[in-house]
Amino acid sequence: MVRKWTIMLFMLILLYEGIPSVARTTPYEITIEPDNAYPGWKGYDYAIKNVVIYGWWIKHIIVTIENRGLCEAESGYGWYSSEGRSCWGEWLFYQYKDDVVDIKFRVGDTSPEPGAKYRIELDLYYLGYLEVPATDSYFIVTVHNVPIEEGMHTLFLGTYQMDYYPDYHMDYIMIGDRRIEAEKYVRMGGNDPNPDLQGLTVYPRDIKLQIWDGEPGIGVLLNETFIGEKQLVIDKKQDHPGNTYYAHYIENNGKYTVNILWKPSNRFFHRIYVIVDPYNDLNEINEINNFRSKIVFTIPYLSI
Repeated sequence: MVRKWTIMLFMLILLYEGIPSVARTTPYEITIEPDNAYPGWKGYDYAIKNVVIYGWWIKHIIVTIENRGLCEAESGYGWYSSEGRSCWGEWLFYQYKDDVVDIKFRVGDTSPEPGAKYRIELDLYYLGYLEVPATDSYFIVTVHNVPIEEGMHTLFLGTYQMDYYPDYHMDYIMIGDRRIEAEKYVRMGGNDPNPDLQGLTVYPRDIKLQIWDGEPGIGVLLNETFIGEKQLVIDKKQDHPGNTYYAHYIENNGKYTVNILWKPSNRFFHRIYVIVDPYNDLNEINEINNFRSKIVFTIPYLSI
């Protein structure tokens, strides 16, 4: 009988050891290292990639803009209160096979010392917490050797400190070799005092593009538009009038194309000017790549 129970216990141990389990090994080893890779702190850079103009009497002007710098999910606040403010975000991802991986966050903090403690959870299981120095620079936070089963999962990062005013900046998340842009959160919020209020928001956002026929400010403004897709950036999946906010932005290393139709005036030559961020709303690493011009030969439109 003793031998039988020993064998059964041994089989149960083998079965248990063979199933990746987040709950069984928490909290996990977490390391924090400075990161000076490009783009650096506040390293924003929208750039004109190319301008294509074609057609006869009616012209197509196609402008491609790319984000060569940061797009961040930054901690914000819900509602001013005596208890302070806090924030959190959730990201969904699909794991294609059972594996043990490192989970990495590229984050920075501008909060007063000491920095806020952020709790890390995977599918509601506590992995540990991170607290990076408030030095206006980025750090790589690594949660080591996390077992993840095949299937859909939810990653959570947030602070519950009600007496603190967090100011976190997150660039991206790495789950093994999978990269998730932090601004692509699926749900976020704050828990002071209304849990449905703002928690994370996105920068840069609502930057404009202008296209001119002739010198800007003197010629004819052909088009002015926001750059990037219009997306919900505050109160995702919530419905609070006045606190739900849409904005335009391009994700890290992403591109956005503007295509307009233009009927040239009765001249043979035109110079088209394209300007990103014409109002200087964004302090960028490189301002030179925000401007481009092109001489266009046109055939005057004849109406009979």
